[in-house]
Amino acid sequence: MADDRALDVDQLRYAQPHEPIGYEPFRQSYVLPAWKDSRGLYRKRPPRDLGTARQTDKTVYWSSEVMEREWERVWSKVWLMVGHLNDIPKPDSFMKVDRGPESVLVVRGAGDSVRAMYNVCQHRAARLVTRDFGTAKGFVCPFHKWEYSSSGELTKITDRETFREEALCHDLNLPQVKAAVWRGWVFINFDDAAAPLESFLGEDYIELTKAYDFENVVRIRDVSQVWPANWKTAHEAFIEGYHVQGTHPQLIPAVDAYHAQTDLFENGHALSVYQFMSPAPQFIASLPDELAEEHKIFLREAGIPEAEWPTHWRDVPKAIIAAKKKKTGYVIDYDKFTEGQLVDDWGFGLFPTTESFLHPEGFFVQNWLPHPTEPEKCIYQVQVYAVPGIGELPSFMAVEGADLSGKTILSRTYLDDDDLDNLGPVIKQDKALVPRVREGLHSKGFRGAVYSEQEIRIRHFFEEYYKYMRD
Repeated sequence: MADDRALDVDQLRYAQPHEPIGYEPFRQSYVLPAWKDSRGLYRKRPPRDLGTARQTDKTVYWSSEVMEREWERVWSKVWLMVGHLNDIPKPDSFMKVDRGPESVLVVRGAGDSVRAMYNVCQHRAARLVTRDFGTAKGFVCPFHKWEYSSSGELTKITDRETFREEALCHDLNLPQVKAAVWRGWVFINFDDAAAPLESFLGEDYIELTKAYDFENVVRIRDVSQVWPANWKTAHEAFIEGYHVQGTHPQLIPAVDAYHAQTDLFENGHALSVYQFMSPAPQFIASLPDELAEEHKIFLREAGIPEAEWPTHWRDVPKAIIAAKKKKTGYVIDYDKFTEGQLVDDWGFGLFPTTESFLHPEGFFVQNWLPHPTEPEKCIYQVQVYAVPGIGELPSFMAVEGADLSGKTILSRTYLDDDDLDNLGPVIKQDKALVPRVREGLHSKGFRGAVYSEQEIRIRHFFEEYYKYMRD
């Protein structure tokens, strides 16, 4: 009876027009419905009061001096998620990882071990590798043909006899970069003294992601593009749902961003759970009862025949949950998940900018990386990892003709700066808006950002950011 009452209350809330409830009730009460949470994973962390001050330090969005300080104090000090073991599936497989001004080679060793080293010849500083993925027993410098093993040892110097022995007495092996693997995900850290990866991830992230099949995935999409804005300007648009109503009108019937549950963790990490298949409450009174296209995609993904689809959008979540729970012998064990995880979008943020939107069937991983030289540009990367053997993915993850076999390593696609169509409709809208924010940040008429509690993750980000940046 308790679950039934919770469900009834939840449906009643959605059935009535949205009315503002005031700041304190909003801050305290938005916890996801009890009927979706058989395992207690939706336990709301206590709200944090991060103040009301404006973000008036606008130079963090364009200053070259700040950019250099960020690299030394933030990007060079934290663990960075750079890929997956299945991207380098056998010994001597490698991936080239570019972060800011640095390039790193991550090489698969025995078992699940990896090693990372700077992608720079120790002779005259030429980059050794330009390919994103590959397999090699060693690396040869294209400039003067110095050779290195796949573990970074210098193995050959061309015309060695022309060097004085004193010139070659230095350490000429490739300098190593700290690397670690956690449940298939590969991380690097430029700080040799960094604490262990698990302590950076924290107990909350580790506990709340236990059900997801991180180890058993295949990368089915990998896109990179230069965006005309600082990495923070772009990233901020993806850690709050407040902009959905203005920027993504097509999501209104199927994503309740207003009632997102946001939890703030240590080390700048956070979780935002968005209720999928439920409309934004501001627009319920004007929405038709019939299903939107997003509802239909999720129903097909769950394997429900069209003849058995519910006729009202309110019944879609229950129908999807029931259908997934009935699947036996499937590639995914849906019993591991709480009910809400079968329909909702779990958006985990790892400081500074890795955002992973998690569903049982696959993971949508985004990064906004600092440009190597220009503070008002960033590198946007999006990767989609899917569990082999699944059916249809949610529309924002869908990849036409995706190879789920894992037999070949997917190449990275580099989009032209003005290519919006290959980003997908939602990212396309964000990318078009970000430059308008960049321009406005330079205006004398803009006195600094003012944040709602729906944007609390931006305050949380800057709280952690300034811990690194301040003396």
